[in-house]
Amino acid sequence: MAEDSAPVMRPNTLESMISELSEVTGMDFAEAESPFRTFMTGVESGVQESEFFGALLDIHSDLSGERVVGNIRGVEAWADGEQSFRLVPKSWESVVDKLYRINIEENRQFSLPPLVLDIHEQAARVPTPSRQRWITPDLAHQVADDLIRTKFVVPFADGVVAVSDRIIEATNRCGLPTYRRYHAKDSGYHARHHYALVSVPGYDGSDTTVAVEVKVLTKLQDTLGELTHMLYELKRTGTIRSEEKRKLAWLFESPDFSASYIGHAGHYIEASIVELKRKLQSFEGAINHG
Repeated sequence: MAEDSAPVMRPNTLESMISELSEVTGMDFAEAESPFRTFMTGVESGVQESEFFGALLDIHSDLSGERVVGNIRGVEAWADGEQSFRLVPKSWESVVDKLYRINIEENRQFSLPPLVLDIHEQAARVPTPSRQRWITPDLAHQVADDLIRTKFVVPFADGVVAVSDRIIEATNRCGLPTYRRYHAKDSGYHARHHYALVSVPGYDGSDTTVAVEVKVLTKLQDTLGELTHMLYELKRTGTIRSEEKRKLAWLFESPDFSASYIGHAGHYIEASIVELKRKLQSFEGAINHG
């Protein structure tokens, strides 16, 4: 019986990942950092000037003035305390990490370039990638759909659905290609992610396209997302061991266990809070019409 292929041992430093990626792809990733940063500066400006971003700003402004029940505002501050609506470019370190996963960790072609859907294929719901190639920093925007991001943090779980509908309407009005993902991960993370393809300045001065990621999630899930990102970094660097899902269910002392089951339990509790909100809204309506 043939033995299973040995799992890829992830490097625990940025420099090690850059070295391995450079060797595998034939492109000097260290030299690619400066052009990539310049490109991302143009991406951020291009998205901010787009009709789509203006539509998102309008949604955020409307939510800021809404009270969904009592004095509870329709939109919350981010977990880091950010109150204003803004774009967040993906850091160079996170880009390298993502390209390591695409080219090496998740690449089922082994020594060959990966087969991976680009953002246009995802928007067109194409089932099979059309190209096999190494995804280098100058091509990252064609495949990675979270290079430029923003989010709506809402107080109640049903607000995730309501705000998502408004984002879909805005995307359609702007006539942009789009796709979305509804997350309910094993890690406990629950959210809706929307992706709109927006035209921005490219590396050579001509226009290109990037996906703008818009997350919609509750304050609890936003906070949990920040914690699980820290957990991911600890696992990536080998500080905390990654465990199999079935085994994890019995490792009660593991931070991984806590993050996963807090997330799932929290989602259930948030659904119950929605029911309480609806009951109170019915009384509020009766008072207003009494």
